[in-house]
Amino acid sequence: MVKKNKRILLIILLFVFSFSIKANDEIKFSIITIGPYESELYSAFGHSGIRYVDKRNKIDHFYNYGIFDFNQPNFYINFLNGNLLYMVAKYDYRTAEKYYINQDRYIKEQVLSLEESEKILLYNILEQNIRPENRTYLYNYVYDNCATKIRDVLNNVYGQSLTFTSKPENKSFRQLMDLFLKNNKWGNLGIDICLGPEIDYYVSFNEEMFLPEYLFKGVEDALLDGNKKIVSQTNIINLQKEEFVGNLLSPFYIILIFFIASIYFSFRQVKYGIKYFLFDFSYLLISGIIGCLLVYLWFFTDHLSSYNFNIIWAMPFNIIIAVVLLKNKKVNFIKWYFFFYGILLSALLILWKWIPQNLSEVLILFILGIITRLFVNYISISKLRS
Repeated sequence: MVKKNKRILLIILLFVFSFSIKANDEIKFSIITIGPYESELYSAFGHSGIRYVDKRNKIDHFYNYGIFDFNQPNFYINFLNGNLLYMVAKYDYRTAEKYYINQDRYIKEQVLSLEESEKILLYNILEQNIRPENRTYLYNYVYDNCATKIRDVLNNVYGQSLTFTSKPENKSFRQLMDLFLKNNKWGNLGIDICLGPEIDYYVSFNEEMFLPEYLFKGVEDALLDGNKKIVSQTNIINLQKEEFVGNLLSPFYIILIFFIASIYFSFRQVKYGIKYFLFDFSYLLISGIIGCLLVYLWFFTDHLSSYNFNIIWAMPFNIIIAVVLLKNKKVNFIKWYFFFYGILLSALLILWKWIPQNLSEVLILFILGIITRLFVNYISISKLRS
């Protein structure tokens, strides 16, 4: 009788165990990596999300950590100040997939190897994150974004047994961003001007995973307890067919035209005494406006814009000098402002490689054009006063 009861109990346990395994196989979580969409700067670095599939209950959800709401209070002010709130949202995966395919973006899926308890933990974390009181977070483009959120979720689920084994590429945040902005020259220049040396140190691979493609690489190579991969299967859902073609009117050609014009006008000014104060007013005004923006970003926002060396060429005072220059071309302090501003810009070019910030090399021609105009005007104003 005892043996019979043991046999029945064993059969029940085997049935329950086999059912549990079957149920476990019907539920899967995967990391979804979406390719860049360079038509929009905020999408140029790609995107990441988590897919949850429950075959038995016909559930296929996409957890997205990259949602922002244009209707949130003070959206544009928060965006400018670096205080933009992003949200976590859950919606139908197939709808998301169709949306990204229509944008001609590649989609890659990494199915995670998870124990039953880990699946339960991951599901609970995701569901907690989308609750109204938890769903918003203060976005930061390199420290807290859609990719880093998923990296942190994986660390929470797998714990200390998880190791990201990929080696860093010895690149800075800025250099990593440059890899994804080769065709978006204006966006690249804007980032180079607005962000300071805080993004110019070499980062660890853990930090490199702020980019979705590097998160994909990290997850692909990640190990549990040093020997077991966390990815059980990698699927290519969609291939990117066309490469983004940037604006033919790139910053280099615009600045090259400015540099040639500076040389041409300076030659005519020296040879014929023709003044081009309207031309000087234009570049002084533009650089001054950029300088005011850099001051604002540095002192009044949470962007990574402190100690920005671009402020050397983008002097905020240039706005005042531009206005005064049009009204009174013989003011003595303008002559000396041009002289010392020219010396400062010359020093900037001489020390270019030693400055602890990776300044955009396309600006060299712009600075050379300004220097040319400054010293020609210094000589010209000196003659006017004499």
